[in-house]
Amino acid sequence: MKDIAIREATADDIHAIVRVRRAAFTEEEVRGWTTPEHSIFFSRPALRAAWDKNDTLKEGWKIAVAECGGSISGFIVFGVKDGCGFIENLNVAKPQQRLGVGKALVLYVENSAKTAGFRMMKTDTTENADGIPWKSYGFWTKMGYKDTGERLPTESDFKEIRFLKELTR
Repeated sequence: MKDIAIREATADDIHAIVRVRRAAFTEEEVRGWTTPEHSIFFSRPALRAAWDKNDTLKEGWKIAVAECGGSISGFIVFGVKDGCGFIENLNVAKPQQRLGVGKALVLYVENSAKTAGFRMMKTDTTENADGIPWKSYGFWTKMGYKDTGERLPTESDFKEIRFLKELTR
């Protein structure tokens, strides 16, 4: 996909963000790796309630969106956690997956983190009860993120896998 424009989201993008989240994968596809029903990104009212007047989420997270052909096809939630840049969430609508949208969003966030003086980025994905990582595992390693070896338990049947990447100037 050639023409991908990345920009920070505004409250006007809430409808499109929810649409992308719902189009990124099915509930059956993620069963055992996550709990989609608890995500604020599945509900316009829940996302609107979490939205701050400064176009961030109330917890301080920022959202950037990817526009392709005049339509939002992906979004990334990012901020600072534990003194590092952190990617909290990344979603691309299924028809646009594997076309460079996710990569463009991650590069945007990494460049923003470098500009802000951060030298490290962190993110995570999940591993199901059988020890199989979610499909994003390969994406993160391809993007240069290293599996820290940590497998943190969650309240559900899956574990959280931590990733770390050193940002180069």
